[in-house]
This record gives sequence, structure tokens and C-alpha cells, in this order.
Amino acid sequence: MNDRFSKTVAMVNAAAGAGIGGAVARRLLGEGASVIVTDISPRRLERLRAELTATVPEERVLARAVDAADEAGVTGLFADVDAAFGRLDVLVNSVGLNRLAPFPDTDLDTWNRVIGTSLTAHFLHARAAWPLLRRSAAPSVVNVSSLASESPAPFGEVAYAAAKAGVLGLTRALAAEGSRDGIRANAVVPGLIWNDSLTKAVDPDYVQAYRARQPLGRDGDPDEVADVILFLASPESRHVTGQAIRVAA
Repeated sequence: MNDRFSKTVAMVNAAAGAGIGGAVARRLLGEGASVIVTDISPRRLERLRAELTATVPEERVLARAVDAADEAGVTGLFADVDAAFGRLDVLVNSVGLNRLAPFPDTDLDTWNRVIGTSLTAHFLHARAAWPLLRRSAAPSVVNVSSLASESPAPFGEVAYAAAKAGVLGLTRALAAEGSRDGIRANAVVPGLIWNDSLTKAVDPDYVQAYRARQPLGRDGDPDEVADVILFLASPESRHVTGQAIRVAA
């Protein structure tokens, strides 16, 4: 087993779905990390916790059901992390939400919900994690943005595009401020990353529009994004900060 994260404490939010967060959590655990996994769904999270602890000691997995956009919940989450581990080395913000609606029909509630989950949640986690990251010898934050931040589809992702562009600005600002404490911050910018939940959740026209822009001629896979995230989280990228790396885009 590759053990490059054997002395690492890592958190991954939105980890219990079928997408990027779950792929990252499994990979980190498989390479030796102790991992905090969170999700808004207690049922999904319990299934993930049971899966993970079937192969590693339970003390290496901390699972907490949290609304990533709720300030009090996020604050409490990091108090639990402090009590359990005393530090945090890696924060992976993979949480996000897209609600497709034509721009004139995008109501404020939809806007606020998408911005809250896809941008504010990243801010809340990074802010609450900061004191713990300062205790780490090699702290790293990796935020998941989207190709929509640069070239949104022309049918209804105004809020999502704005949020994911905000994630890139947040990442650069965290890198600038984090340099004082050795905290690195980077982002990945995935294109269409396929998972089974998209079959039910995403309009086929939306999927086809994204597929038409894939230079490699295929959808990306969550594990392919996890490869890049683990690189950015690891000592292999120790001189990389403030960067946005496109994946399958």
C-alpha cells in the first residue's frame, strides 16, 4: 500500500455521494491517512462509515453529518476534529450544488442556496480549519471548482458559474494569506465528471452540451480528479500554491 499520507489527518466534505468527494476519501484512507468525512445525509454517511471501517481501524475514520453551509454546524465539526486529532493537515472542499434555471427565472432563493453550498461552504470550512491547519507541518487546502467558472453552459447555470468562479478567487486569496503560515491552497477545475447520480439529476441536454466540449472525447471519472487532488494535498506539490488545475476539461 502506498503510505504517503500515513501521518496525515484529512477532511473531505460531501464525501458520501457517488462523486469526487467519496473517491478522494477512499484514496486518502487507502494511502494511510486518518480521514474525517462529512455529508448532509446521515443515511449516506453511515453507509460510507461502515464501508470504510470494514477495512481500517475505526479510530482512523470520523464521520459527521453536517450541512456544509451552516456556520454553527461547521464550527462544531472542527471542534470535534480538534478533540479527536488535535490538528488537520489536509482540507478538501468538494461540496457543491447546481440548480439549473434560465437567468431571468433564477429566483433569489435558488441563487442563495447555490452560492451558499458551492462557495460559502468552502469559506466556512477553510475559516474554521485555519487554526488546526496552522498546527500542521504540511498544511494544504484543495477546493473543487468547475469548468462552469470559465465557460458556463448557455442554459441555466448562472448561480453555479458565479459560485465556482468565486471558489477560484477564494483559493487565490487563501494561498496569499496562507503563505505566512505555510498553508498552501489550490483548486481543481473539473469538466463533466460522470457518476450514476447524474443520470437522474441532470437534464440530458446539459450533459450533451458538456460532452461536446470535452477535448478527450469522453467524460471524466471521479478517480481521475482524485489523482490530482491527492497530488495537491501531498508533499509532491510542496512548492505549488494558488493554482487552478483543469481536469478532463
